[in-house]
Amino acid sequence: MEKNQLMVIDNLKNLNEGHIIYFFEYIDAYIKNVIDFVIAGLEQNQYSIIIENDRISPLIQKGLKDLLSDTQLNKIKFVNNYDFYFAKGSFQCASIYDYLPRLIKGYSKQTFSVRSWAHVEWGDVLEVHENITNSEKEADIIVKENRLLSVCAYDSVRVNETTKNSLITHHNFLIHDYSS
Repeated sequence: MEKNQLMVIDNLKNLNEGHIIYFFEYIDAYIKNVIDFVIAGLEQNQYSIIIENDRISPLIQKGLKDLLSDTQLNKIKFVNNYDFYFAKGSFQCASIYDYLPRLIKGYSKQTFSVRSWAHVEWGDVLEVHENITNSEKEADIIVKENRLLSVCAYDSVRVNETTKNSLITHHNFLIHDYSS
């Protein structure tokens, strides 16, 4: 598989497709970036699927609720990231398409435009770094084939440099914490 050309960006607002890697350090910047991502999607009439943990999801939801109407909020779906990545018993990247019919009534690829934001986390499992790289390879294919916009977010502290370098090869955009 050929290596992706990586472009470092500081803003998600003008993107409508691509596979983005985000190594975050600051939770406030992270939450702001998720909210900006969702709002940019709404401006393009897209649904947003947010794959996040139970600790951060309420913070994102509160920020969104303060800014958006109920109609807009209905176009944002949250999935617990543990349920998403460990649905098959061990760390694996489930296809977002497995979840969409459960999240969006009447979903079909032809009718709905969707973007995804996934906070990738795991417990203290040694083999997970190899599984993450393999999952990102699969996700890269899905994103390209379906012309999606998908962010894969990792807590920078939890990912070693070898894994970071491997993950970067399966994405075409890199963002860092920023504020606008």
